[in-house]
Amino acid sequence: MSIVTTIILGLCITFIIIYITINIDKFKPKKRSEHQDLIDSIHAKIAKANGASMKQYSLENLSIENTKKQDFYAKVEFVNKNCTNLEDFIINDEINEFDLLKLADLNGIDLQIRSGWFPLVIELIKKLNAYGWNKKVTCIKEKYAGLRFHAECVYGDTISNIVEKYENKSQNVCETCGEPGEIRSNSGWDYVACRKHYLENRGKITIVERGFNLNDNFFPWKDIKNANFEDLMGRDKYNFLNIQFNNQIVRHAGWEDRKLYISKYVMGFGNFLNHLPKSINNLDYSYIENFKNLEYCKICGYQAVYFDECECCENETWNSYIKTWRVKNEEMEEKKLSHHHYKQLKWAMHKDDVFESTQNNYPKNPNHKILYTEKELKEHLESFES
Repeated sequence: MSIVTTIILGLCITFIIIYITINIDKFKPKKRSEHQDLIDSIHAKIAKANGASMKQYSLENLSIENTKKQDFYAKVEFVNKNCTNLEDFIINDEINEFDLLKLADLNGIDLQIRSGWFPLVIELIKKLNAYGWNKKVTCIKEKYAGLRFHAECVYGDTISNIVEKYENKSQNVCETCGEPGEIRSNSGWDYVACRKHYLENRGKITIVERGFNLNDNFFPWKDIKNANFEDLMGRDKYNFLNIQFNNQIVRHAGWEDRKLYISKYVMGFGNFLNHLPKSINNLDYSYIENFKNLEYCKICGYQAVYFDECECCENETWNSYIKTWRVKNEEMEEKKLSHHHYKQLKWAMHKDDVFESTQNNYPKNPNHKILYTEKELKEHLESFES
């Protein structure tokens, strides 16, 4: 072998080694996360809590084979029940969710939204029809907590602008019931929910004699073996508390063991931490100290503020806000009043607070000051409905 050939071969080998070193992750086998089953179950729980249902008909029926769909349609009455092609599809004031499903079928797509958005999308297709839309759509789904409706159009034309308006509007409509809502991001899943359905999804933990209840399931203090805080979403070291029991069996989606995972988003989490026994192995009690001094929230009025965040309405305190946004001193009082005013309006738009006041975790401040007027609240609600 000549010297030149040896040098070239040596350079090639060196290049290969450098490439593999730089891109080592590409050559590693992909491992399933240790907690992926748990994360999947969390996502499934959220989907179930916000799952669509048309009375006894669920979204599970939307992916069935065409032959089965004929049987599905035979059980109900709707305008386009006997429609077999897109050209003959009727759009009028009488169409309902089954017509919407039929429109998706005729376009060869699945209807991938929950029932709370059905009226919104029906209203959308009526608007589009009034402007000569050809009824062709390649996608009707939820993505990143927003409606995605892909109609044939040119960007910036009337059809495109109408679709964009309704896609934006969807971000303030509960996917479950259609009431005013907002984007929620707990447990690593973005979705739109009103306060009622969001709180149902958050769950509830309360202290009872000799233990605690998590969503009405009882767990005794005496059976706790150890506990530690974990990061299951790759964002926050303390977003889950993992409790291991000696005997208590915990049933999860698809399996059961002696471990209980409690999300920090659960209603009553701070109160629960303050009641944990003082002798649990591996538990970071220094973190729990942050939950000792409760303050009243300026937004919702409940005594649920732990280290600059309200566990009840999930708004940060003003002190935390100014640290994040670096508000100037000369703007301080004006900005503070405006900030609380706006946040209270957002909180009030979800109607009454029975879901907080009845779950017995947070006392209400008797001197809580409401900064908005009834007229402002009405205008605020109307702005989301327009």
